[in-house]
Amino acid sequence: MKKRMKSLICLPMSGLLLLPAVSCSQSGQRDGKTETDPPVTADPEPVPEQDVPAETEAEEIDANLPDKTFGGEQIMFLDWRNPAYDKYYTSREIYAEELDGTLINDAVFTRNAKLEDLLDVKIAETKLEDCASVARNSVKADEAYYNVVMPYMNETIGLATDGLLLDLKTVPWIDLSRGWWDQRANKNLLIADKLFITTGDIAILDNECTLCLYFNKEMLRDRNLENPYELVREHRWTLDKLREMTAGVTNDADGDGQLTKKDVWGLSISHNTPMCMYFGAGERIVDWNEEGTLDFCLGSARSVDVFDKIIEVCCDTSMLSAHTVGDTLYASVLPMFNEGRVMIVTWNLSSLADTRETEFEFGLLPMPLYDEAQEEYNHMISTELVSSVSVPVTCPDIEVTGAVLEAMASLSVSTLTAAYYDNALKTRYIRDEESGDMLDIIFSTRVYDIGYIYNWGSSATLISSLYGAKSTNIASMWAKFEKKARKDLEKAHETFAALE
Repeated sequence: MKKRMKSLICLPMSGLLLLPAVSCSQSGQRDGKTETDPPVTADPEPVPEQDVPAETEAEEIDANLPDKTFGGEQIMFLDWRNPAYDKYYTSREIYAEELDGTLINDAVFTRNAKLEDLLDVKIAETKLEDCASVARNSVKADEAYYNVVMPYMNETIGLATDGLLLDLKTVPWIDLSRGWWDQRANKNLLIADKLFITTGDIAILDNECTLCLYFNKEMLRDRNLENPYELVREHRWTLDKLREMTAGVTNDADGDGQLTKKDVWGLSISHNTPMCMYFGAGERIVDWNEEGTLDFCLGSARSVDVFDKIIEVCCDTSMLSAHTVGDTLYASVLPMFNEGRVMIVTWNLSSLADTRETEFEFGLLPMPLYDEAQEEYNHMISTELVSSVSVPVTCPDIEVTGAVLEAMASLSVSTLTAAYYDNALKTRYIRDEESGDMLDIIFSTRVYDIGYIYNWGSSATLISSLYGAKSTNIASMWAKFEKKARKDLEKAHETFAALE
């Protein structure tokens, strides 16, 4: 039977979304802590209440749900608390105790109230810093306690490898073809035709950890440079164009005869910028080949050409980088950008909270194409800080769990996603309509690479290692990695194929 949901979603809009104030970045470490993480900052100042509609009419959500209720059954979620950056990387997507006047909290509370009424369930949450190990120990002890476990993606994969998670394709009532589930995640996180982790409208950390370019519009106009928005629309926003526009901006502003952090720079290269550019150029660690199986892309003729171009850009002496000034940590570059001394930086979207006090106009841009022949823009996600939706094999009630996840994801479209995307990003944090258009491009072209998440044979660290060495020898370096990486991939495929 099909239960159709149509409701008037009352979504308070009186508070400010507290977006994370740090940059998710991949620095070769695989534990979710990176060298570019800045220190935790104080709570942002409150923003005055804005006039917004008191309630928003939701579209009819045609979710396929059981035509029954569940007698107040508790649905327990296990998700992540990040003690070092609690206000930023701790999950706030699943549970809210009460309305508190902030956008995300109130959207979650409203969604859950509707869900609990619809299915007669009670949403509960356990939030722990050692989320993955707790999930592992619980399943191995055969505890039927957690309905859903949501560690960071790069840690959840280990649970799947050990046979501790259900294939989401087998969970009743979850329809992975629907728009509230991220179709790119569903496609690219498959292995042996099984899907153990995914995301979608049910979450926002995947959005906040999406990387793109921020640019100072005034610095660009003062130098009579081309309009980058037009370049993006005309499909001419390429690595060559980025280098051309930024190299000439750098200058010895303090006149001391050397380029330092006190000077003006066209482009800042953080440790993860080369990897962002690699994905942005349409390359992958692994992807589906013509035979429909996962295969490595590293070492192909195109990947070599792409990486050569990336090294040309990132190791240019006119770029602010570890090779020119010693470090480009977020805490160092943020004040430089906010003071108008760096024109373009690579950050994730959570950094918007740290730029709202700037006195100049800034905008957002997609990562550049390799060349104009490339079909679409692409954007890396720092999956080591993104929680995933997974169901443990010891789930106490698989039917109600599937129904709750499907309902929660579908209801999130007009609550959580609306609060985050339309009312926070597009209304309060970005300053021009064009950046809103750029956000649409960025979110529609995000990259999930299961090879980056698994890091088979250390393949996911190859790009950053070569950049650190200022080396373009990706083919020869890959030759050293390839045998073990392929063996690890083959073993993973066999392991997942054998799981029931």
